[in-house]
Amino acid sequence: MKKILVPTDFSDQAKYALKLATEIAKKTDAELILLHVVEIPGQQSFNTTGEANHADGMEGVYIMKMIELGKKKLHALKDDEILEGLNVHAKLEAGNTFYNISSIVNEHNPDIIIMGTSGSSGVDEILIGSNAEKVVRNAKCPVLTLKEEISLASIDNIVFASSLKNDDKELANKLKEIAKLSYAKIHLLKVNTPNNFESSTNTNKRMDEYMKNNGLEAEKHIHNGINEEEGILEFAKENNIDLIAMGTHGRKGLMHLLSGSIAEDVVNHSKRPVLTLKLGD
Repeated sequence: MKKILVPTDFSDQAKYALKLATEIAKKTDAELILLHVVEIPGQQSFNTTGEANHADGMEGVYIMKMIELGKKKLHALKDDEILEGLNVHAKLEAGNTFYNISSIVNEHNPDIIIMGTSGSSGVDEILIGSNAEKVVRNAKCPVLTLKEEISLASIDNIVFASSLKNDDKELANKLKEIAKLSYAKIHLLKVNTPNNFESSTNTNKRMDEYMKNNGLEAEKHIHNGINEEEGILEFAKENNIDLIAMGTHGRKGLMHLLSGSIAEDVVNHSKRPVLTLKLGD
């Protein structure tokens, strides 16, 4: 783990993400990339160093003031004592948050993104979703999202929820790395649902093959649930799980609307941190 990207809007959730990223960076000697995006509706990107040539009058003045304020907050954050001794790069962009996070990911190729999220529900969830959901759906690297403060020392149990159908070596390796840093125990979980049910004998056999293929050592669990999302969240609550790990298929457009994404739903509704990685379609 050599590069860690931490998007920040200076919220409490973003501070929790930075604190955890700092712990990991100190243990792995990783570079931290702090990213703050000044959100400008209707624009993917915006010139943060020159004149506000994409906006007129008072709107342009307001945007430039927000950019200057963002720069001050980002510089203050970079100078915080929590980052003392670390290799830290701070970047400020303006425009669409998701677009700019994606641009930084393509430019710097981080090993993991750690970001805070407040989640969403109801109409907001259906119409827009959160930036964290979009990043989870599209990022090429693992994404660790969290809503509440957590430290490496408090991560004792990690559940790896899987359909057992994919070659998840990259996600498994990142999971093992975090487990090693926190001395956590890994639990492999398969959720049985009414529409996708199989016998325990078959599931246990597939679990053994899956762990062998992905170089994973874990305690096996089968949980019956109404659907995958509820089954994962139920298991996590009942078994004092500290972090949830799972893959996402990153479907877009109509396929995403029709099939949804279990990983995005878990990210949205879980109080626990969630580690995700986009898998092949």
